[in-house]
Amino acid sequence: MKDTNKAALLMVIAALVYAIISALVKGLDGIPVSEKMFFRNLFGLVMVTVIVWREKIDVRGNCRFALIGRGVTGFISTFLFYAALSYAPIAEAMTLSNTYPFLLAILCWIFLGEKIRGFHIAALVLSFIGAVVIIRPGFADVNIYYIVAVLSAAAMAVTYTFLRKARQTDDTQVIVLWYSAIISLMCIPAMLFQGFVLPTAFQLLRLLLLGIMGTVYQLLLSHAYKFAPATEVSIYSYTTLIFSALLGLIVWGEVPGIFTIFGVALIILGAYVIFRGENRKS
Repeated sequence: MKDTNKAALLMVIAALVYAIISALVKGLDGIPVSEKMFFRNLFGLVMVTVIVWREKIDVRGNCRFALIGRGVTGFISTFLFYAALSYAPIAEAMTLSNTYPFLLAILCWIFLGEKIRGFHIAALVLSFIGAVVIIRPGFADVNIYYIVAVLSAAAMAVTYTFLRKARQTDDTQVIVLWYSAIISLMCIPAMLFQGFVLPTAFQLLRLLLLGIMGTVYQLLLSHAYKFAPATEVSIYSYTTLIFSALLGLIVWGEVPGIFTIFGVALIILGAYVIFRGENRKS
């Protein structure tokens, strides 16, 4: 199998795992959002800490502003996304949160000096129209959690902007460790504020599964990008929208409406425009 095909296969599997993670988050009724985040992050934090300790890596970091900024905005983004998943159909929440790559291009142009090209603007327009079609303001009662999902995407774009900055100066393990540690620490006061709920044995099992699946997702992504550049495989991550829609239909009986299907198609088309444009640029 060619490396590009391996990367594509790994990315599709990662997309399926991410859809399952989202379904686990949505299905954990009665557990506060901050508690779900804490358990989702805890397993990965332990793994990265062990790796850093064994390899004797200096974890102090070089660009601490970017490392801290990524952790804080990552917490905000994940909190908003999990909240949206709890109260909105999974397909719509996933689709709206996946508009972040288009906002990322704008932020990297403004703050990091990366060039923005015509295909970025075209993709941004398609993504915006797709989001508006899904939310349908003025045509129906707007689910406030659709707006929450869009805000999650905006925060995620800021998170990845900080990530790009941090990757210029720091190792991957250091970046992941700071990210996991900051989110874990921020989850503690949030859990106290929301009220810690002692999970049942079944809920605890699902929370542990959530943490394991999250770590598996990160490993799949790392291996996918090892076999091929991000510009060649990133489009396959959008298969998570299909998997999410199928899980929503099977588990919760959520049937996507015509507006949702059309909006998803426009957002995927926007992603394809970026995919083609980046490959031509390369």
